[in-house]
Amino acid sequence: MKISIFVVLAMAVAVLSVPVAHARRHAPVDVPPVRGEPMEYRAPHSRMGCVEAWQGGELVWRRQIYAVRFIVGLERDVQAVFIQTMALKGNTLLITNERKSAYQLDLDSLEVEVVKGTLVESFKP
Repeated sequence: MKISIFVVLAMAVAVLSVPVAHARRHAPVDVPPVRGEPMEYRAPHSRMGCVEAWQGGELVWRRQIYAVRFIVGLERDVQAVFIQTMALKGNTLLITNERKSAYQLDLDSLEVEVVKGTLVESFKP
């Protein structure tokens, strides 16, 4: 009986002494929708690097602005790169991400131009 209590106590101490893992990054910034006529442009966190156009509560189109290359075996949260800002300038949507890469999306052709950075973001320690 004494041995089993000792084993249970030893296991409890071992489990409780393991440090709690803390997230290495904060939650991504909520990017407010950008309103243009007649569309509203959004950058959902569920689709990293993607912009959506909505009109009257309906999704009109979705465009991938950049991709993120993930390294297998490395935590995804430290590799994620989310859109941080969007602004409308004429018929162009200006977009920046957490790595300070900058893009321009032509709202007529939906072509993406890289202003600074790259179309494929990779992990940078």
